[in-house]
This record gives sequence, C-alpha cells and structure tokens, in this order.
Amino acid sequence: MKVRRIATILVLLCMLRLPAWPQNGDPVVNKLQIFFSELETQWLKAAQDKDPAALNRVVADDFHVWTSAAPGKIPREEWFAGIFGRKVLSSHLRQLAVRNLSPEIAVVSFVKTETYQQTATPQTEEYFVVDIWINAGSVDNWRCTDRYVSEIKGAPPKK
Repeated sequence: MKVRRIATILVLLCMLRLPAWPQNGDPVVNKLQIFFSELETQWLKAAQDKDPAALNRVVADDFHVWTSAAPGKIPREEWFAGIFGRKVLSSHLRQLAVRNLSPEIAVVSFVKTETYQQTATPQTEEYFVVDIWINAGSVDNWRCTDRYVSEIKGAPPKK
C-alpha cells in the first residue's frame, strides 16, 4: 500500500519534531492530541480487558507490529494472541505527540508504561511507540495500520 510506505518513511521525520512549549512551561495540547490520546486509551483499555471487538475498532485488518527484536514483524493474529495471553495490571501513556501528515494519515508517538503479571512478581516495562493511523472514510474512521515498538531500558550503571 503506497500510503503505508509514505507514512512509514515519514515516521522518522515525525520523531525529529520537538513539541512546542509555551513560556509558562506547560506543553501545548491541541485537538489532535486529545483525539488520538482518547483512541490510544481505548486501545489500552481494550487490550487490558481482552476485548477483541474493541480492538477491531482501532486496529486495521492489515495491522503489523514492528520491533528491532526478532522476529521484527509481528502480524495482527500473532499480536492478538500475545495480548490476550498476558495479564495486564495497569498501563498508561505519556509524552504523546501527533503529526498530521494529511487528512488521511497521522503519526502518533508516545511512551507506554505497562505492568503485567507473568510470574509471582509483577513486571513493569516501558516502550517508545510510534503508531501510523489511517482515516478510512469520510468521517473519523481512524484505524492503526502499523505500530513501531522499542523497549526503553534503564541507563547502564556508572563505573
């Protein structure tokens, strides 16, 4: 899909853009940030509640997750199985930024913190996430086609 290729190439450009900060130090929050923050929050809740119908409303049929770790590209069905096999205790987003590339394409980046129960002790992980959203209709019918995920690891100990 040509639109996906263009959006994928432009992800790096979006990541270079720094948020605007007013003089009082508070970040600027615009309508796009509010809109996509709500969509991303719906996504988090659907994953935590293991609700496939809610996930299908925000994730495109040809959705993929991309990571630097093997296997690199995770198809939608495999990603769904992984989400539903994990007991998420809590998750939240911060530092959300949106770049509207066109009326049909938006790039959303944020830091996601997730606490899950896999062993006796809860685990907490942080990820830098970039989502490619495509508006597939004349009204707001946004679906995420691709998610790029990179785990944020703590700084190495000083020697």
